Amino acid sequence: MGDLSHIREIHTMTVSLDDLSTIMTATAELVRAGLLSLDNIPWTVSLHDLELITELVARPAEFLLYLRRRRNPDVTVMFNAPDELDLFLYFFEAGLWVGPDPARVCMAFPFMPEPTTAELRRYRSQEPVFLSSRTDALDQWYYTKGRTGEGKETAPKPTMPTPPVASLIDELQSRNVSGWLSIGATLLSGATTTQHQFARNGDDLLNNPSPSGNGRSLTVPVTGVVDPAEGWLLVWATLPAGKDVVGEEKSLRDYLRAKKHQLRIPRGVVFLYDEATRDLAGVYYDGHIGSLDATLTASLSSLRPASELGNRPHPNAKRLPRGTRRAPRASTKRR
Repeated sequence: MGDLSHIREIHTMTVSLDDLSTIMTATAELVRAGLLSLDNIPWTVSLHDLELITELVARPAEFLLYLRRRRNPDVTVMFNAPDELDLFLYFFEAGLWVGPDPARVCMAFPFMPEPTTAELRRYRSQEPVFLSSRTDALDQWYYTKGRTGEGKETAPKPTMPTPPVASLIDELQSRNVSGWLSIGATLLSGATTTQHQFARNGDDLLNNPSPSGNGRSLTVPVTGVVDPAEGWLLVWATLPAGKDVVGEEKSLRDYLRAKKHQLRIPRGVVFLYDEATRDLAGVYYDGHIGSLDATLTASLSSLRPASELGNRPHPNAKRLPRGTRRAPRASTKRR
């Protein structure tokens, strides 16, 4: 077997030829019975449902995000449904999202501020939901697809509403950049308002170039999880006209690795935009989790302290970012 030390995400699936809907959607009961462990809950699905789901997703990132959500221990407790496809269609409809325990998020990412009373109250107010059947539209599409030649109009296929970050996700895939699938799922994991901001970050930096002629950057930790291994660091940056992209790439890669190390976040990515053309000039993924070399270790002292990463958003806006925290303002130097 080859070296798999670079692997950062593993999902366990159990695929059955039989339709065992009652068992497959009652994961919480299996955990309570001691048949499944919380630290590795497999996604148990019938082959038929798996094939249907792969037909329904518009892009691979949707499938990976569903795996992340479906295997979340909190999701197995909070959502119950008569059929796997009901859970999947609810994922299209509302995200299949459960807010994480803010106290555990703070433990996983110590640079996060202590949770407020309101945040703790919102978390505790979440109640289990039993999902009723959502497959009527799916049934109509399935039984009419490919039958237009018989004089019957094909029913529309259920889809996820086009996400604000769709064009960026699709470009990452078309370029086949390293980590494109997991990066895409992470971009897609934000609430709609957060995704709109993700989609605007590049333009916001390009529209406000630094008078000094230096590039600008914006650093966004994604921390809406209770396992630090699932954290991400997203960086948007600009390449000023006349600057060497090779030299800028090295500087950004060094910053990304050092900042990840400082925040103890395992994965990160830089989106570099050219100020002259406004095009996406480069995408740099980093999944390094080892120690830093001497040069990068020395650079840690020049980074903004983790405790100053950002201020707490207004309580009314808390549910919109859904686990992301953005630096308070764009910077003209790597911090």
